[in-house]
Amino acid sequence: MLADLASNTHKLDGLVLHGTFNPPMAAMGRHLRKHGIPYIFIPHDPYVEPLLREHRYRKALYWHLFEKQLISGSCAVQLLDASHEKPLRDMGCEVKTVVVPNGCEPEMLNDLPADARIPGVDSEETRILYFGRMDRNHKGLDLLLEGFSKVMSKASPHNASAKLIMTGNDWTDRNELEALTANLGITDQVTFTGRRPESAMEIVADADLVVLPSRFDGFGLCIVEAMLAARPVIVSSKAGVASHVEKSGGGWLTEPKPESIATTISTALDCKHEWKDKGLKNQAYVQNHLTWEQVAHQTRQAYSSVFT
Repeated sequence: MLADLASNTHKLDGLVLHGTFNPPMAAMGRHLRKHGIPYIFIPHDPYVEPLLREHRYRKALYWHLFEKQLISGSCAVQLLDASHEKPLRDMGCEVKTVVVPNGCEPEMLNDLPADARIPGVDSEETRILYFGRMDRNHKGLDLLLEGFSKVMSKASPHNASAKLIMTGNDWTDRNELEALTANLGITDQVTFTGRRPESAMEIVADADLVVLPSRFDGFGLCIVEAMLAARPVIVSSKAGVASHVEKSGGGWLTEPKPESIATTISTALDCKHEWKDKGLKNQAYVQNHLTWEQVAHQTRQAYSSVFT
């Protein structure tokens, strides 16, 4: 492959490289620059403090030796949301940017069960779902548990039926999160399911409300899937998908802090009569703006403007 790229055997207009702090991408970028082949770099996550502080010194060294050169040598950086440009500029990068969101396949609706829950209608139990890997720092799961415990500590008819379901790959933090759940005294109200074999539509259709409390997030594809399944959502303002939730009118934005998450969950629980309509707004928005076909047209337009 490297030999083919060196001679540009396939007459490529350019390449697309993916991933922050990724040594193979740094090596590939150096190879492409050496042979004069343009490339677009997609970091996926924004270069914000919560990302940079984990393994801080290692990342700082890597940034100055490799990452900054990878970015400055690209012909454009592709971002998942316009809000990710400022952190890039704050790091001293002046390269051109293009913004293209993530999307989903409308055909996923074929997996939606005929008996899917109607959000907010089942009065016996209100199911709040987190759907993703058990990554405490990135996804803000400790913040979610602390916020949820604050909600459960207040007497309210809406709170009494609320259950938090944590579904996804165990990653490395599940034990720590389960211990935090016990320390907060909410073990009876929180369920860790691990990874489930069902399709994404089946999983989210079993919930009333889907939440993503990330400290930072490139986008949040699980939220797009929940929106497609007509679920109302609560999303961190630091997730790339937040701007789309705001435009759809199908949910609530929260700061990734326990107090803010608690207030937002309480507000949502007090508005259960709106959940069905908010879910339908989300579904319509995704079908009109965030299908992979629509994203592909945006991608083609962006790449045509870069690879000239």
